[in-house]
Amino acid sequence: MKPTALFSLNDTSHAEQFAEQLIQLGWNIIASSETVELLRKNGLQVEDIADFTGTKENYGFPPTLHAKVEYALTTDNPPRIDLVYVIPYPLSDGNDVGGRTLLALAVKGERTAVMNIEDMKKVVSELSETGVVSENTSLDLADKACFEIAKHYLSLAGKREKFDAVSGQHSYDLMNGENPYQVPASVFISDKQDDLLSLKNLKQISGELPCFTNMADADCILQTLCLAAEAFSLNTGSTPYLCVAAKHGNACGVGVSRTSCMEAVEKALWGNPVAIWGGEVITNFPIDEQLGSALFKSAQREHRLGNGFWMLDVVIAPSFTSEAVSVLGKRKERKLFANQSLVSPLSIKSGFLYRHMRGGFLKQPAASYVLNLKESQLVGQIFSEKEVMSLIVAWAVAFSSNHGGNEVALAKDGALLSVGGGPSTVEAARVAVMRLSDCGHEAKGSAFAADAFFPFTDAPSILADAGILTGCVPGGGKHETAVKSYFQDRGVSIAYLPEQFRGFCRH
Repeated sequence: MKPTALFSLNDTSHAEQFAEQLIQLGWNIIASSETVELLRKNGLQVEDIADFTGTKENYGFPPTLHAKVEYALTTDNPPRIDLVYVIPYPLSDGNDVGGRTLLALAVKGERTAVMNIEDMKKVVSELSETGVVSENTSLDLADKACFEIAKHYLSLAGKREKFDAVSGQHSYDLMNGENPYQVPASVFISDKQDDLLSLKNLKQISGELPCFTNMADADCILQTLCLAAEAFSLNTGSTPYLCVAAKHGNACGVGVSRTSCMEAVEKALWGNPVAIWGGEVITNFPIDEQLGSALFKSAQREHRLGNGFWMLDVVIAPSFTSEAVSVLGKRKERKLFANQSLVSPLSIKSGFLYRHMRGGFLKQPAASYVLNLKESQLVGQIFSEKEVMSLIVAWAVAFSSNHGGNEVALAKDGALLSVGGGPSTVEAARVAVMRLSDCGHEAKGSAFAADAFFPFTDAPSILADAGILTGCVPGGGKHETAVKSYFQDRGVSIAYLPEQFRGFCRH
């Protein structure tokens, strides 16, 4: 008995080609009414689904929803349908129950379920070469059909936000990370197509497979870069060269330059040259051989710290020259990733963030605030151009780092000097000043940013005593008037951000 395929297509591209190939291979073709008309116009002998079911009346529902079709897809008795090629119409055109039901029945009956053109090409190729669809291909197609069906109905169930789910498609396995027992680990890609900086668009060009930690850290420093780039564009009218150096996703150096990529790199690496060892770097400019060499090894680092290698694990940039890849690729543990959209990086402006918890997950809108000094309340002197640059660097880091819940970052001359965190803003300020001193930086004349309001004058006194002259902090707190007066008395100019916008980025 000849095998039979059922065609029901919203997109009929290549339909004639596939049908003709199957017929030449000895298959019968059944098709829904619209597809039948197209195939017959091209001289192909196909059976109308209405003739197959013996139902000529129009009941207002898809003719494929018939007991005979279900029987043919789920039993081994004749008439048997061996393959369904169904491309459902999108939700914007309605709820295609019929098409998705055919796919579900095909999976149930262990038939071949195909729902896109590329997969159909693969199926026809296998049939041409071997006469059968391989078991592995059939299982992959069944999984894909179930996943797409599930996403469709989850989108319907989630319209009123009473139900929700996180979904993704396996892309590749990750290497064993810091904790050997945490295997397997994998990268899954969601179906969002409009984010140019998504994981799907991050291309690895050198190094061994990344681990879970590498990818999690990469996502964190991407957010820091995006916040800085957008804040510069909004407050200064253009985006300078930016380099973020980090360890475990927390920025420990940020470099900004209007004229030199190398200057940005050097500023970032020397923010905290000890912490960056084995860390991550991301830029909004391409990496050439000279920059690659600077990221690989430093004579100054060897002189000061006894080891000239930065030992970076992850470097992300819009692109790398072949010479840069040759230099940085000398260490196989170093992973190089490229995404041309990093030239103009943008943070997430819509959608939701999820955090898994035991027994469920939390959901909230993605943070979308970008520092806008024009919408802030200024207490003190108007900021100079250099102070604005430092404020933006400190703000981007404070609003994207996770050192303990409350973050305080310090910056000067377009470079991050330090960042600290803690259960309280007092500890965050104290740690930031201490780290700055440990790295040999001078606090006097620097700028700070905090991601939480100051409820008292204790944290402000630590910053003012260190010689910090400018800062930005969210408004709020019942002692806000007293805190403002304190900063004024100490000669510290402050931009008070709208109260509703705070950091707490990892909560």
